[in-house]
Amino acid sequence: MGKSNRNKNKDKDPYVGPAKSGREDSDSDDSESSAFTYNEDMQSIMGDVEDMNDIYDQLVDNMERAQDKNLTIRHDGLHRVNLALRGKAVPEFINRYKETLMTMVSKMGNKQDTEAQLLATLVGLVAVQTGEEISDLIDEPMAHMRTILMDSSRCVFLRTVCANSLAIVNRICCSEDDDVSANAKACRFAWSNTKVSGSSNDVGHAKLVATSLAAWCIITLDADLNTINEAVADQPKIVTLLASSQLEVRLAAAESLAFLHEFMQDARPGYRFPNKEHVLELLRKMMNDSSKKKTKKDKRAQRYAVRDIISFIADEDDAPVVCVKIGQQTLSLDSCGIKIFYDMTCDLLHGGLALQLMHNEVLRDVFDLGAVPLAPEGSVNKQMRLAVHDAADKHRNQVRGKQRDKRSAQY
Repeated sequence: MGKSNRNKNKDKDPYVGPAKSGREDSDSDDSESSAFTYNEDMQSIMGDVEDMNDIYDQLVDNMERAQDKNLTIRHDGLHRVNLALRGKAVPEFINRYKETLMTMVSKMGNKQDTEAQLLATLVGLVAVQTGEEISDLIDEPMAHMRTILMDSSRCVFLRTVCANSLAIVNRICCSEDDDVSANAKACRFAWSNTKVSGSSNDVGHAKLVATSLAAWCIITLDADLNTINEAVADQPKIVTLLASSQLEVRLAAAESLAFLHEFMQDARPGYRFPNKEHVLELLRKMMNDSSKKKTKKDKRAQRYAVRDIISFIADEDDAPVVCVKIGQQTLSLDSCGIKIFYDMTCDLLHGGLALQLMHNEVLRDVFDLGAVPLAPEGSVNKQMRLAVHDAADKHRNQVRGKQRDKRSAQY
């Protein structure tokens, strides 16, 4: 077989195949891939619009499409609205049209799974844009999401999205104890009654258990005393999930135990799990897992995740701290609760998280990032700089290739 003579500097068509699924070896690679895919989607829909009036016009047009009688047009409009709200902080637009938007999402209970999933996502996106401004409009959407979450006949991915949005809406917009309690019970029902098989293909149910367990933790932060006592009583049931055949469930259970340990220490200083030694023994087994049934990648991720949790529950160290670079600032996730909420916000916003944390006042307040900073003049987007660099590099290689005329070589 000879070497290919194809010109490597020739412009190639972009890859348009299916997106990758599943876990990657590197979390940073996975997040970068998600961000690039998201940016390409935004580019195809929003274009290079910089004028906020143009963005509002496109949002209004797509919101009208999202209410069309034609199913395909309606789905496309909802997708475009969700994509725009992920990437742009537009609280003025949502405040102007919040009644219309909430009327749309209040119909999710009667919609098919695909459309209901888009509407459940929209609820969460509206919440992170406006905060308490929609607190008087969320009762019906929350009721629909609770019903869907507890309905095992509905699509598992739809139920997962409902759990995620329900927790975010509850944390940002909901203040009624009855609603908080009902939300916690719905999430508790989902993680405690969903059976996860040992098949490596059963990622849907594993994701549902992990997401609803995380949502249950976040909702517990705002719960009344009775709900908190019920959460403490459920701790032994969470411990059993450490033996799950699915990595995502095991990690979610470990993080939830760390959250409960932190939460109860704050509520009752000196509190310890009655089964603390048993929990630590199970976590240490996860840390030193040498089972041949698990992949090296899963065992590595498991060791990394539970290492700090063991020290924290054993009272040998403080809560694990994760630092995230946001523009010129550093976001410090210094508690188990805020780390779980950050992960759930990532699931909602995808590649738009960094932009939202720089410009979204509601999220900046949640994560204690302060007021929105003024953008420095002449700042250039990193991806734009990389694109310019790649283009210059390709041009330089093409010029050098032309200067090397092999046909004129003397032998």
